[in-house]
Amino acid sequence: MRFTKTLGWLWTFAAFSVTAQTARPSPCPMAAPVLEQGGVQARWTVIGAPISVGKHFALEVQVCPLDAVLNRVDATMPEHRHGMNYRVSLSPQANGRWLAQGLMFHMPGRWELRLDVSLDGKTTKLVESIELP
Repeated sequence: MRFTKTLGWLWTFAAFSVTAQTARPSPCPMAAPVLEQGGVQARWTVIGAPISVGKHFALEVQVCPLDAVLNRVDATMPEHRHGMNYRVSLSPQANGRWLAQGLMFHMPGRWELRLDVSLDGKTTKLVESIELP
């Protein structure tokens, strides 16, 4: 009898734990293209004109789940082993959106845009390749 009560309590605890883990709001719906890894999603759009060599640009970045935090936006040229010459500033907006300003790709070629997003104390690095003519 005691074993049955303990087993019943364990099943209740296990069911509650699963329910508590799945109770987190699901990632918000995003239109493609979406960067995704480990339950974190991000989508970025260029504000204004398209990205061109030697011109500053800004991005609007949407992260999901909405309680995720965009900690860093950076870009590098892996083949050249260098990054941008400018530091990006981030400003939180409403509904999981962030404004990233001060980006500039100073030469043509392949760049990797990197978004560092934290959620629940864990940082996820989302990377997208951009080819600049």
